[in-house]
Amino acid sequence: MALPLTLDKIDMLLLKALLEDGRRSYRQLARIANVSTPTAEARIKRMINSGFIKKIGPVFDLAKIEQGVSAIVYLKVDPSIINDFPSYLSSLVEVRNVLLTTGEWNVIVRIACSSSDDLQSILDSRICNRDGVSLVNSQVITRTIKDEQGLVLTDNIRISMKCDYCGGEITGALFKLKVGDGERYLCCKGCLNSYKEKYGTRIARIERARLSS
Repeated sequence: MALPLTLDKIDMLLLKALLEDGRRSYRQLARIANVSTPTAEARIKRMINSGFIKKIGPVFDLAKIEQGVSAIVYLKVDPSIINDFPSYLSSLVEVRNVLLTTGEWNVIVRIACSSSDDLQSILDSRICNRDGVSLVNSQVITRTIKDEQGLVLTDNIRISMKCDYCGGEITGALFKLKVGDGERYLCCKGCLNSYKEKYGTRIARIERARLSS
C-alpha cells in the first residue's frame, strides 16, 4: 500500500529533460537527474502507467509549413449540450485544442487546416450548424511566439488517479499491483483482490513472457 502519486524533484528533472527533447534515452535522462538508468526508467514508466504522461511525440514548428491556417475560435455553447459537445469537437481531426471557459464564450477551440476556405467550411458545416452552438469570434494566428504545455512543473505535484478496477477516484492510500513491466493502481484491498481474481491468468501469462524474454 502506498500514498497517491506525488512528483518530487527527481521527477521534475526527468520531465523537464523530456520536454526539452523527447528523444532522450533513459541513460541520458538518468545522467541529467543524477540517478541510475533503472531508476530513471522506473520513474518515467510510473508516470506513464498512472496516466500523467499521455504520450511522448514530436513537436512541430508550424512556421516551417508553407501552407496552412491555424485559428482560435470562440464559441457560445448552450449549457444543455456542454457535456457532450466538447467530445464531438475532439473527434474532429482539424480541432487541435478544446478548452471550456467562463465569460461571454464558454468554449475555445484551436483549429488547424489547409486554407481559409477550409476553415470557413469547418465552421459552417461541422461546428456552427449544430443546435445550441453560436460563433462569437474567430481569429487567424499569424505567428506563434511561444507554445508550451499548460503546466508549470514544480515540486510536489499531486496526480489524481482512478482505480484500474472500479474506475473510482483514489482518494486515500492506493494499492499497487505489478503487471509485467507496468503497474496497476487500485483504490482498496477489495478492488485489488477482485482485479487479481479477474485477470489472474492474464497477469501470470504476461509475467512468464517477461521472464522468458
